[in-house]
Amino acid sequence: MKKNILTLLLLIASTYLWAQVLPSIKLYTRQDFKADSQFWAATESADGTLFFGNNDGILIYDGERWQRIVLPNSSSVRSLANGKDGTVYVGAYDEAGILSKNKQGNYVYRSLIKELQTDGKNIENIWDIQSFNGRMLYRANSEIIITSGKTATHLPSASMFSYSAVAGNNYYVEEMGHGILTLQPVSNTLIMAFSSESYNNEEVAEILPGENPGTLLIVTLQGGLYRGELSTGKVQLLNRFFDATHSGRANCALKNSDGSIYIGTAESGIISISRTGVVDYNVPGFTGLQNGVVQSLYRASDGNFWALQDNGLAYADYHSPYRVLFGKASVYDALPLGDSLYIATTQGVYFTDDIKTIPQFKKVSGLQGQAWAIQKAQDDIIASGDAGLFVLKNGEAKRISATQGFWKITSIKSKPGFYLASQYNGLYLLENAGNEWVLHDKIAGFNESARDILPADEPDTYWICHGYQGVFRVRINAVYNRVSAVDHFTNKNGLPDSFNVNVFRWQGKVVFTTNTGIYTYNETHNRFVPFERLNKILNPSKNTRKIIEHGGRTWFVQDDEAGYFVTADKNAVVNTGLFLNLKSTFNRGMECIAGLPDNRMLFGTTNGLFLYNISNPVSAKGIHTQITQISYTQTQKQDFAAITYKGDDPVQLPNRMDILRFDFAAPKMTHGTQVEYSYMLENTDADWSPWQDQPFKEYTHLRPGTYTFKVKSRNTAGLMGTEAKYIFTVLPRWYQTTAAYILYVLGAAGFVYSVRLLIKRRIRYERAKSTRDAERTRRMLELEVEQLKLQRDKEAVIRDKAVLEEDVINKSKELANYTMLLMQKKDAFAEITDDLKELRDYLRNEESRKKLLEIFQKLNRHKVGEEYMEVFDVHFEKVHHNFFEALKTLSPSLTQRELRLCAFVKMGLTNKEIAPLLNISLRGVENARYRIRKKLNVANEDNFPAFLEGIGREIEM
Repeated sequence: MKKNILTLLLLIASTYLWAQVLPSIKLYTRQDFKADSQFWAATESADGTLFFGNNDGILIYDGERWQRIVLPNSSSVRSLANGKDGTVYVGAYDEAGILSKNKQGNYVYRSLIKELQTDGKNIENIWDIQSFNGRMLYRANSEIIITSGKTATHLPSASMFSYSAVAGNNYYVEEMGHGILTLQPVSNTLIMAFSSESYNNEEVAEILPGENPGTLLIVTLQGGLYRGELSTGKVQLLNRFFDATHSGRANCALKNSDGSIYIGTAESGIISISRTGVVDYNVPGFTGLQNGVVQSLYRASDGNFWALQDNGLAYADYHSPYRVLFGKASVYDALPLGDSLYIATTQGVYFTDDIKTIPQFKKVSGLQGQAWAIQKAQDDIIASGDAGLFVLKNGEAKRISATQGFWKITSIKSKPGFYLASQYNGLYLLENAGNEWVLHDKIAGFNESARDILPADEPDTYWICHGYQGVFRVRINAVYNRVSAVDHFTNKNGLPDSFNVNVFRWQGKVVFTTNTGIYTYNETHNRFVPFERLNKILNPSKNTRKIIEHGGRTWFVQDDEAGYFVTADKNAVVNTGLFLNLKSTFNRGMECIAGLPDNRMLFGTTNGLFLYNISNPVSAKGIHTQITQISYTQTQKQDFAAITYKGDDPVQLPNRMDILRFDFAAPKMTHGTQVEYSYMLENTDADWSPWQDQPFKEYTHLRPGTYTFKVKSRNTAGLMGTEAKYIFTVLPRWYQTTAAYILYVLGAAGFVYSVRLLIKRRIRYERAKSTRDAERTRRMLELEVEQLKLQRDKEAVIRDKAVLEEDVINKSKELANYTMLLMQKKDAFAEITDDLKELRDYLRNEESRKKLLEIFQKLNRHKVGEEYMEVFDVHFEKVHHNFFEALKTLSPSLTQRELRLCAFVKMGLTNKEIAPLLNISLRGVENARYRIRKKLNVANEDNFPAFLEGIGREIEM
């Protein structure tokens, strides 16, 4: 029991110190809520949904989306209250009503003006609404309206009601000029509690419960804090929180769990008064508010509160598991030393002397540029960076050597007081010589970057991992001036490749992290082998880039995601949810994790330095994931489905929805952290979706059937929300019902039977058709054979014709040649005859004349006579078959000489050429042609050769 009480006290003390240090502030602007920036009131429903009174109406926030409700008269909402039944009551200018959620999940406003019986009255603004003893109390300047059921009671003011609130078990109202009155519930009368003179006639800004029963704390607009005794009516001034430099007006106040009071002012932002009366005008965490005007403060059910301002909203999260200690630069290393803390950043080294409260970091002078590491060596603090090595003392940096570009230092076990200084291009020996640090010459034999270095198990041996070149095992001689041996491992000794290999020591064993798991070195086989113990805990498909041990846990960074597991746990579970906000913010290759006492851890990122409290006692109990709205679209028209249903009967949704959308939220999840969701639609999704910050999911064209949609939530603080589910049925169309399916089956059976009959008929038809086709094919083959025969005969005829034509051509040539010979012979005889006749005239000798006469006789015997012409006739008939018969048919009176003349004309001979062949004159030829024309009835205008040629073609055809 004592141990448990002690643990609880320590936990409460830790939580108290945590809350004392710094709340996490999140600001909301007009870009977020899309309305006027001035707020007046706030309340919260049982499910964590927040309602804000705004100049533009009521703003509703479920943690994911904002919704605005405009009142009937478009007035500003000055007051809000949550009744016992969960109904939200609204007060505005000449308007009051209730806000409730319909079955579709949408909020609907209903006016209560008639129930308040204020018809015809000008009550102006309703400044406050309170739920008290089962009744609702509405305060305007001129009266208080008390409603119970449908009954309304009006309590008028003698002057003006300027303030009202419920504190403890009483309802208090301030009446100007009189004081603070309290309501008697039975008689509905107001009696004096404190006169205005007792608190110096000041105006009340807030009434809070006192530390002891029967006491009140009264905060006035003028800056006074009073304590009132209800039993005596006496009021005592405790403090004044305005001074010459901080003035204005107090608008509201809120009491913290530690007894301190936050006061919202009109000019000075939020002022804090501690339990001991200390006034703080620069409340930690609230210096970044958008302006100094705070209209109201509202404490939410999660213990955090909202500041309602003239220019937006601010959410103060006291339960965040982390806070930003430093945000000026990227952080590469952190060194906690008691209450002090040193950090290496892109802008040098910063330090603070008080990490337990509100750290105010100061920059170490004398060190410029990037600092990679901060380490304690002997009794000194050594900073390594781009500018070189430095000793830090009293906020100043002293350069050790002019050599630049050092990553860090590593102690040498065999040489106390000596260190290896890892440089961009090798290793140096660093010595602590009394009060001075001396950097010796570079160690010869190794010229690679030595950022990732770890002492091996063998003396004077070191493992050095290069981001691109793999792993080096370096052995250095005893005097540390030369590297005696270097073993270079890439991808030939068990490592998957030479990229992204890092070395760490875990549970006393040297381990190497890669892109495909974690390995150790087997000296016997000279190979790197998988380290199964860590590979079973950490996903080997991811790249583990950092491993350290602290507080019984193993901390790691894997694929830009931080986490831890309990080192001694045999079935270790990896925890990463608490650090989701750090994802993808680590400096690759130089991830920074440092442990602090009391389960606190430091993380250096590109966004600064984060401090996490791993033992934060915030519980996830009561954090529900909610389906806030279900909408669907049909033919470009949107409609909403009921989000609630009775029993296990699923909600029925129409068929043919183009888009079905589920909106969800976790209103009670802390609003200062990122919320993520995972969902699954049974019968459609095989598994839960990856975590994502999108607060809705859409499905398209779901088929008829019953579905269950599930969604769960978590935030970056590691809290898990309960699972929400929604069962619904997509209704089938009339043709998708059971009766329709029965008809489909019957129709299908009938169709199959009909098809069977048709198939049989078709088969018979096809068989008959096949027979007909076979017969037709046979006949076609026979016809084709006949055609082939005819074709062959035709080809033979064509060949014979060609032969005949060639023969005709040849005979025509012979005939032409023969005719030419006849002509030449005729000419020759004629010339010889003429010559002989001419020679006869010259001969005087009788004997010569006698000899010449013999020559004439021989010539006459061999002259062209009838026998030659008969030969011509025969040859001509061979060439031009039946030509003479055709002419005789046309004119039987044609003589043989006339027939020959026609033959010569047909052959194309001229009259001059024809005359000697027929032994007639040229005139005789013309006369003969004339006679032939008459006999053949050829007109004078007709071409006689063409006529004869035509007779020739007719004969040939």
